[in-house]
Amino acid sequence: MMRRLFAGVLLAGVTLVAAAAVQAGSPPVTITETQTFTETFQDFVPCREDLGVYTITISAHGLFHVTAAGIDEEGNFVPPYHFKGGATGTVVAVPSDGTGPTFTGRFTDRVGENELITHSTGRSTFSVRATGSDGSRVSFHLVTHYTINANGVEFGFEKPRC
Repeated sequence: MMRRLFAGVLLAGVTLVAAAAVQAGSPPVTITETQTFTETFQDFVPCREDLGVYTITISAHGLFHVTAAGIDEEGNFVPPYHFKGGATGTVVAVPSDGTGPTFTGRFTDRVGENELITHSTGRSTFSVRATGSDGSRVSFHLVTHYTINANGVEFGFEKPRC
């Protein structure tokens, strides 16, 4: 769930920002976009994979911001640039097979990236807290980070916590 949500939020944010940036067209660019969205997908509840597949619906508000030196002919941001974004909202997870508790709660997803001429770094945090219809609780937090140095050497980590 967290990877799909993170990827969806990041993709939606970058797409909105890039589309607006192409329209803006004049360097340097600073763009801020907000959005409200609802998405439904199937996945496991974090920290409760033993319960099987759930149908998960999220409703959220997102904010995405980029500041870049410019935009190239293909619509890509020209380094140096800084991107940050995130979404906060509610989550409802219903067991796909009809057995098990239904979970309701809140989530927060934050992403950021700094791209310089010589290197780049990125990070994300994702948190969800939910309560099951049986009184059980889910609390999950994920931190990811990557760095690419001037030689192209990549380093990264992903740190989940239940």
